[in-house]
Amino acid sequence: MSPYRATDEQLDREISTLEQMGRVRLRRANADLNEIDRELRELRRERARRAARAAGLSAVEVPAAAEGSTADG
Repeated sequence: MSPYRATDEQLDREISTLEQMGRVRLRRANADLNEIDRELRELRRERARRAARAAGLSAVEVPAAAEGSTADG
């Protein structure tokens, strides 16, 4: 990088501006990640609900089929 040709005050302002921009970008990225994390938790809950429903249906169907086969035997 070439030497920064400005006064000390300009250099300080530039540093402050870049630090502020960094903090703003970090806050935005953090908010985005939190939103993604919330959506991911919601999707995982939905997947668990569907798996529980499917397991519940399978549990109901399997004993009924087992009872029918033992009655025949």
